[in-house]
Amino acid sequence: MKKQPIIIAIVFVAGLLFFTQTASAANLKDRQRQQKQRIQHGLANGQITPREAKKLYRDQRQVHQLRRHFLADGDLSPRERRTLAKRMERSSDRIYRYKHNSRRITPPRYHERIFHYFVWR
Repeated sequence: MKKQPIIIAIVFVAGLLFFTQTASAANLKDRQRQQKQRIQHGLANGQITPREAKKLYRDQRQVHQLRRHFLADGDLSPRERRTLAKRMERSSDRIYRYKHNSRRITPPRYHERIFHYFVWR
């Protein structure tokens, strides 16, 4: 009778470990997608300059390549997950710094140009 709860606990923990490994790879992918959206939003608003965006996209590309390299064997070890999480955190910090620094560009205002074209012609 005492073996049954132990077996159930082992099966539960094994299932939980399997789920967290697959979920962590998906979470990293979602996090990277969100960071790319933050970069695009900063470019659209003029908070991020094109040169800064180039650096940020290079960071994203390097993280993606590292993730692919780590997943080549089929799963992420805890050390690999920590490494990717640290790289993603550094990238996120850099996005924040670039969006909140003093360098700004005027974003393109296509709607104003079109309005100006129709009004004055």
